[in-house]
Amino acid sequence: MSKRRRTPTQTSHVTNAVSRDAGERLRPLWLGGVVALLVATPLLPSEAAAAGLGNSWLMAWFLLATAFAVTSAVQGSLRMCHGKTDIAVLIFVALHTISALVLADAGQPRQTLNMLWTWVGFGIAYFSVRQVVRTPEESRGLIAVMMAVAVCLSMHGYHQYFYSTPEARRQYEADRDGTLARAGLDAPQDSIAREQFENRLYSTEPMATFTLANSLAGFLAPWLLCAVGIGALNWSMFRSRVWLGLVAGLSSVLIAGCFILTKSRTATLAVLIGFSVLAVYGRRSGWRPGWKFAVTLAGALFITVILAIFVGGIDVQVLTESSMSLLYRVQYWRASFAMIADSPWFGCGPGNFQETYTAYKLPEASETIADPHNFLIEIWSTSGTPAMLAFLGVLACFAFEMLREEKVTSNPHSDSGDSACIRAIYWGAFLGVPFAFILGLAVNYVPDFAVLIVGLPVAVVVAVGWLPWVRNGQLPTIVLITAAIALLVNLSAAGGISFAGVSVTFWLIVATAINHSNREQMRAAVSKRTAMTIAIVISALTVLYWYSTFVPTANLATRMAQARDAQSKGRLDEADELLLSAAAADSYSVEPWQVLAQLRFRVWLEHPDANHETAFVEAAHEALAHSRRSRGAQQAYGDWYLQAYRTMNERRFLEEAIVGYRSAVRLYPNYNYGHAQLSWALHLAGRATESQSEAAEALRLDELNPHREQKLNEQNIFDLPRRFGSQIPHPPDVNAEQLMGWLRTGANGPIDNETSR
Repeated sequence: MSKRRRTPTQTSHVTNAVSRDAGERLRPLWLGGVVALLVATPLLPSEAAAAGLGNSWLMAWFLLATAFAVTSAVQGSLRMCHGKTDIAVLIFVALHTISALVLADAGQPRQTLNMLWTWVGFGIAYFSVRQVVRTPEESRGLIAVMMAVAVCLSMHGYHQYFYSTPEARRQYEADRDGTLARAGLDAPQDSIAREQFENRLYSTEPMATFTLANSLAGFLAPWLLCAVGIGALNWSMFRSRVWLGLVAGLSSVLIAGCFILTKSRTATLAVLIGFSVLAVYGRRSGWRPGWKFAVTLAGALFITVILAIFVGGIDVQVLTESSMSLLYRVQYWRASFAMIADSPWFGCGPGNFQETYTAYKLPEASETIADPHNFLIEIWSTSGTPAMLAFLGVLACFAFEMLREEKVTSNPHSDSGDSACIRAIYWGAFLGVPFAFILGLAVNYVPDFAVLIVGLPVAVVVAVGWLPWVRNGQLPTIVLITAAIALLVNLSAAGGISFAGVSVTFWLIVATAINHSNREQMRAAVSKRTAMTIAIVISALTVLYWYSTFVPTANLATRMAQARDAQSKGRLDEADELLLSAAAADSYSVEPWQVLAQLRFRVWLEHPDANHETAFVEAAHEALAHSRRSRGAQQAYGDWYLQAYRTMNERRFLEEAIVGYRSAVRLYPNYNYGHAQLSWALHLAGRATESQSEAAEALRLDELNPHREQKLNEQNIFDLPRRFGSQIPHPPDVNAEQLMGWLRTGANGPIDNETSR
């Protein structure tokens, strides 16, 4: 009997079915990995991404993406969903990357590379959610565990507010000088440094794992809206209403309480706008909230606010400072637009905003900010107009897809997914917390164990409590849209689009909303050749990240720690060699050159000969070359040579100090102290006319600056006592304002308070 031969079509169908089965068997693993990293993200510090604190987190994303892509390509199981928003995200990340590559040497190369990879990581997080989260039940599971993470951080915030911060205040009050010394601060009584330290210490706002209370509020805001919106819009259709009310109510109250304690005005406005959107557009499906819900919600908010006032979480100052806060932001934005006008195509480069900002900072502005406190202006100023337009394209495509969203069926059982995938989501979430600790330790960040002790148990209870809704509830797309809108409103005035702890929430919500709103979207099987191409590209990116960033920064940290240890023990030659080794390990980093320049300067002053001078000059010039826009680096360069002049009495050192101070003024033209220091150096060089001009400019800028801690009368000019009779004496015991007044008059007569006016 002859055997029947399968046709190519039959063989193809069988192969595709086998590949799909193989892919589905591994999908719980990918889901668990993605969720673990999403949960770990807000538990790690992310405001210092440019400094490399997120490198271990990024490495984990790259490895997971590579494993997924390679496995899927080998098995032939890759099925991709793609749409307009996905293409827009790819274009945006590509344009952002181009800006970083073009301007890699414009500021600090290491910071630029770190931010380049951070944004690539955001793209990987977005596409990971798009590809592995497929069913509505899985979308609900992801949202449930992220609400539990918000509860976890809220509990951490309560721990800070009620216990750890008051305890730190008590310890400080018991030993003020000792506490300052242990913190490495030289802050005498009544000094600005001590006042600033005490202001931070006595601030009541919780920050949880973030550096800023505004960042914590920005993270909590969308999840607060999700908890309230899901509870309200599922109420009429959910069988276990009491259980839903308890879980949604507990989540909402815990998140809202900590949110209010942050005193974030921008985030509060964002949440209020979010509630308004829910009230208007949430009526299209599900339960339509009537007057009882409105009264209950208003009453709950009123009671929460009263309790916050009672425990000191809200005070009148929060409200009265709103206009001043807005004024500061307008100042930031004016300077940022001037920056954009000078570099419209590629911006100043990712990671370079703070150092570039000083060239545009207004005289009356309050601080040298790290970002412009507006997500669109930040992207525009750091990555250029094409990248900014591409990001607007992402938002436009997302809005278009949401407008075309088909109404989800009300049958809660029609979208049930594989229970193994839901278990994977929950196990991934539970393991994500300790995994965050491991990732933190990998970059020398020691987490606060209060997250595990106080936050995790409550978060587990909340996550498990949401499980009935995950199985049988509904996730109205309007809730996700509202959360995204609120997050963007907050980012419009608070900033933080480059902070992983905040930004990944946005990308997660956008990806989940697209997945959830159109379940019938194309998830086409990808040919093996295409799948292999994707796997090769992702693998290449992983290798590039490994060799360009992860390994160099890890080796740098190790060698820098060894060098500091050797230096502290007086082994200066060994420290010098280790610092050179650190510079070789990470050729993009400025840190080893800065420390090496300081070390060699110290040795040069002790042994003033040509060899030691040459060694110092090499390190100092490398430090400047690795931070081309740093006013601080130029100011330090001037200070070094002013000390060398006082020590060795060679005029060429004084002239070199003036070069450094002039460069510092060029990079920060509206800095009153910079002009004052330059004026004094010119006076030492006998260049009276130039000194008078700089002194007058310093006093003019000082008059425009309303901030007490930045006033010249609170600062002293840097100098050392003279060692040679031919040198002009160092400044008398007067503040910088008095000294500038004296120099403005031509350095004639005695110095007194009147000369500065």
